Parts: sequence; structure tokens; C-alpha cells
Amino acid sequence: MKKLMRNTLLYPALLFSLLTACVSPASREAGTRELVDAAGREVHVPDTVRSVIALRSGALRLLCYLDVAGRVQYIEGNEQRRDVPYLFANPFLRELPLIGAGNHYDPELLATAGVDLIVATYMSRQEAARLQQVARTPVFVLEYGDLNRKKDDLYHSLKMLGKIFYREARADSLIGFMEETMSEYLRRADRGRAGEISAYVGGVAYRGAHGITSTEPVYPPFRFLGIRNCGETLGEVVSSPVTSQENAFIEKEQLIAWNPDYLFLDVAGRQIWAEEIEQEVLKENLKAVRQQQVYTVLPYNWYATNFGNLFCNTWYIGKVIFPECFSDVDPRQKCREIYRFFLGKDVFERMQEYYRPFEQIRITGAGS
Repeated sequence: MKKLMRNTLLYPALLFSLLTACVSPASREAGTRELVDAAGREVHVPDTVRSVIALRSGALRLLCYLDVAGRVQYIEGNEQRRDVPYLFANPFLRELPLIGAGNHYDPELLATAGVDLIVATYMSRQEAARLQQVARTPVFVLEYGDLNRKKDDLYHSLKMLGKIFYREARADSLIGFMEETMSEYLRRADRGRAGEISAYVGGVAYRGAHGITSTEPVYPPFRFLGIRNCGETLGEVVSSPVTSQENAFIEKEQLIAWNPDYLFLDVAGRQIWAEEIEQEVLKENLKAVRQQQVYTVLPYNWYATNFGNLFCNTWYIGKVIFPECFSDVDPRQKCREIYRFFLGKDVFERMQEYYRPFEQIRITGAGS
């Protein structure tokens, strides 16, 4: 009888031990999945993420691209004041409670937010670990990437967000759209003439607005179209620790020495370059100014690269430089299609009203 009782107690205990031994450490944390973030951390992400906070440059933009803006519960202070497509498309985001002032987060507010997940860009492994401990919330780090050397990082981040929110099809669709659009630029561009044409982009924002001497050495629209970027050979580049953008600042004498065929001005710096472009030294020495080949484009960078704007700008630049190859293209209509695809809404009229892009700048007193 004693032996029977002993066996009766032993078998359930043995069975429990065998079952628990087969369970992985990740699955023991009920209702989570173990995913590796861009910082190389193994993060236990909830099976269902109903609420999320986006921190740092571009994180909120990517969530809007994935069509999960409705799950965002708090925003950074500066998001209330930005005039960017993803906020024009999702105005309710401006009304959400703040998680900190400016572009900074408040750890105490995060600790009481009670969200399922924090998604962050430009955050080190150490900072993410500390924040996760303080906030008592999983922190998943993304690499924002770009459309140049870090394109694979961008695509990987989209795929990871797709996995987190069960929006894999949407992530694949975004990547497919970008690849297809870039391929179409290549097909259309007149490659025979492209290398002979030089262009310069000025007024590029970098931690604020700048004038004509702020440029982007690897400006994607020029690369997409095979146009020679006057600034591409610059050795001294300012790399921001909080965005994937690389800016360069030049002297006006350098711009005059380059003497580009076309001059494109980012409207983010309009208040500064509007006065600069009227200077006699530029009127007299810049071919693009004398020949009235000066045009405005949408902001390239405002709290990280705006990918939708880049695609819009490329259609416009292609139409300006290669009118015969883009004869069937209406850049403004293309913008509407791009915004609808990336954000679910056509916000071009808002962008047009606020920024006045895609204009040919007529400089008084300049002539050939």
C-alpha cells in the first residue's frame, strides 16, 4: 500500500518535470514572443500589442506606415507641432497625452503609461535595457535606415514591425512599392544624358532649418535618376546620432565653383534661402540662377528622413530634368498616390498649402 502511494505521488511529479523541461524559457513568459531587436537584445514582445509608444526620430512615422497609428497612446512633445504628412493624415495623434517635453521622454511618465510595448529608434543597447527596467515595459529598438546604404535596415525594421503587429502583408507591400518605384525611376531616366547633368540641393534641414549652403551628399532622388550630385564628393559630412541623415555645410564660393545645371531648394529652409538666392553674387555666377533653373522640393528631413516626400520629389525632379521621359507623369498626382499608399490618406493639398513645393523660382534681375 505504501509503495502504491509512493508511486502515485511520484508519477505526477515526474510528468510535470518532463513537461516543464520541454518548455523554452521564452514560452514560460505567458503571452509573449521572443524577438531580437536592432540592438541585438532578445525582447519578450506581447502576443497582442494593443497599445504602443514611439520614441525618437522616425519611430512614429514607421508605425503610421504600418497602419497601426490607432494603437499609439502617447506622443513626444514636439510631435504636436510638426507639420508632416503622417500627422496631417492622423491628426488625432496631436491630441494624445505627452510622454515628455520636446524630443525627450520622461522615464517616470513611461513607468505609469501602462502600454504593451515601447518602440524606439536611435537607442543603444544599454539605454534600452535601462529604460525597459524603469518603465517595466518591453522596449524594442529599430534601425530607421534610409534609401541608400542602409536600405536593408529600413526593410528589416518594417518586417519586424509587421511581425510584431501581425501586419506582415502590409510590410511586404511597403517594401514592394518602394522597390518597384525606384526601378521605374531607373527605367524612365535618360541614362545617356544623366551623367552629364549636374544638380545641387540646398536648404536641407539638420536639427532645424538651414539655408542654401546646407546640402545632402547622397540625396536619393539624384541617385535614383542617375543625376550627378555636386555635393557627392564632399569628404566632411556631419552624421547625426539621432537620425540616419548625413548633412554637409559648404561655403557659397564652393557652390559657385560647382556651378550646377539645376538648383533644387528644400522648402524647409525657405525663410533663409529666399533672401540668399537674391544675392547679386549668386545671380551673376550661378548658371542655374541665370537660366532660371531653380525649383522647390518637399522637406527631405524633419525628425528623420521622410520617405514619402523623397519619392514625391523624385517624380518632380525627373519631370523637370527629363521632361521627355516623364511626359505622361503629373508629379502632384503621383504625390497623392504616394501619400494614399503610405498613410491611407491623400494629404497633398495640406502639404501644398503649407510648403508650396514644386515651384519654379523666378529670381528678379537674373537672366541668361
